[in-house]
Amino acid sequence: MDSENSSHIPRRDFLRWSTAATVTAAFGQLPAFAEDTANQLGAEDATASSAGLSKDTPYIRVLFHEADGKPLESERTKTLHARDLANDPLPQPISTAEGRARIGLASEPIQLSMRLNVPGFGEVYCYADNHGKGYTKPGNIEFVTEAVATRLQRVRAAAKSAKKAGVPADAEFDKHLEAASHSLPKKEGTARIAAAYEALAHGLHAGERLTLNAARHRISRFAKPRKEFLFGCNSSGHARGGEYEKLFTQLFNYATISWYTWGKEQPESARINYDRKDLALNWCLAHKIVPKGFGYVYLANGATPEWLRSWPYKKILPEYKRVVAQTMRRYSGRLPHVEVINEAHDKANLFRLSHQQILELTREACKAAREGSPTVKRLINHCCMWAEYGKRTNADGVRRWSPYRYLADCVKAGVEFETVGLQLYYPQHDLFEMERMLDRFKDFKKPIQITEMGCNSMDGLDAASMRPKSLVPGWHGPWTETMQADWIEGIYTLCYSKPEFEAAEWWDFVDVGGHFWPHGGLLHKDLSPKEGYRRLLKLQKDWGVAKSA
Repeated sequence: MDSENSSHIPRRDFLRWSTAATVTAAFGQLPAFAEDTANQLGAEDATASSAGLSKDTPYIRVLFHEADGKPLESERTKTLHARDLANDPLPQPISTAEGRARIGLASEPIQLSMRLNVPGFGEVYCYADNHGKGYTKPGNIEFVTEAVATRLQRVRAAAKSAKKAGVPADAEFDKHLEAASHSLPKKEGTARIAAAYEALAHGLHAGERLTLNAARHRISRFAKPRKEFLFGCNSSGHARGGEYEKLFTQLFNYATISWYTWGKEQPESARINYDRKDLALNWCLAHKIVPKGFGYVYLANGATPEWLRSWPYKKILPEYKRVVAQTMRRYSGRLPHVEVINEAHDKANLFRLSHQQILELTREACKAAREGSPTVKRLINHCCMWAEYGKRTNADGVRRWSPYRYLADCVKAGVEFETVGLQLYYPQHDLFEMERMLDRFKDFKKPIQITEMGCNSMDGLDAASMRPKSLVPGWHGPWTETMQADWIEGIYTLCYSKPEFEAAEWWDFVDVGGHFWPHGGLLHKDLSPKEGYRRLLKLQKDWGVAKSA
């Protein structure tokens, strides 16, 4: 580990530096959880199961093409999957061949989702939902033409709501919506496919433009600037001082601090070394930055001591309760926010615990946090909002949780917590669909924080990052600093405009090596600011929430 980063280890560095371990004990139900450390954010390219799709299985046949009429590229074909109408994945069997697929129907209506490379827009997930009713009967569809109809219906519905809310008319939006509404050629073939892609591009642009227009309108109606809004980042590198510290403190008023190291010393109270965490916390407090820490339950290899990985559940539960309570007791009154448990929605589960055990662990860890601190705001954190890993069931046949369904089950199980935490690394969706997903979590009527997010500032591989083999499709074409800045402006505008969202954190601040997302920092390695840094600072000034010089 570089000495310049020694004061903080971002959570996924653990996954990079740790070695895989095989859990030898059996704990109740055994959901399959094969954690792929090279693909931590959603297994979006994983292939759905084909098991069970026999000649007797009712299915819908889907045809898919590129914009030039050729069969869809195999990489994008793998992203096809079924979802329920609430937008959670369903583990339906899929059998694919060149340019087509058969998808087993479910006991409920399904919609379909897959990534398309749309000329004039970019490469993003698109949806087909049969005019909002879902697919329930066998039949044949051409995906892109269905996607046009679905997008158009969704945007029209959103436009109607926006008009009622007083969002001003926009000629550019109207132009895109009109172009998306053009009738497609009736004759099947290349011309119809090309026209569908053109209409889809306009529908995608219309949706994004409407999303931002509505967000800016909400901001314009605020009685006063949201000075309480938390602009955050992980505090890795705080010990550098100098230009790093200057640029960090100029932009952020919130930071996720380092967490403790966990040994096997005796007595039990001596197992935790808080030196690193203390340094980061004291730095935040000295610079008037609101700190957020960890409790911490994260059931991934790198975040779990090797000696603990073979323990049975009956020993794991009290140990996590003890550690969380001890940690919160130490920082009571100084640490206002804490992530109690992270990615437990069938994403991080090295012990292969059952859903019931995970719910109990979540409930008891949150209870322990409150026992340790009467004031700390307890956050349950989630990654992979669209839960593409849910294309397959667990090994016991149980449907995998999405973040939303896990959180809903937590509420039913009596878990007490104050804050919903969501990660939003570029999810290969457009702003319109991102808003639709994020707004689902308003159902829980709790403050929402974007705990981590990031996107590329240039195309290509980033060998220095923690995803050195990840080529991230471009949002609106090849990634550039300007495109990263555009995405930053879009996401922060969206979050800031919604009172339910109280924080948004970037991860990481600088491309120093060991950063998580490829080319994802707001600063270059030499600490020179990228366009995204300057754009976010300008937004803060425009909104009246920038720090005074």
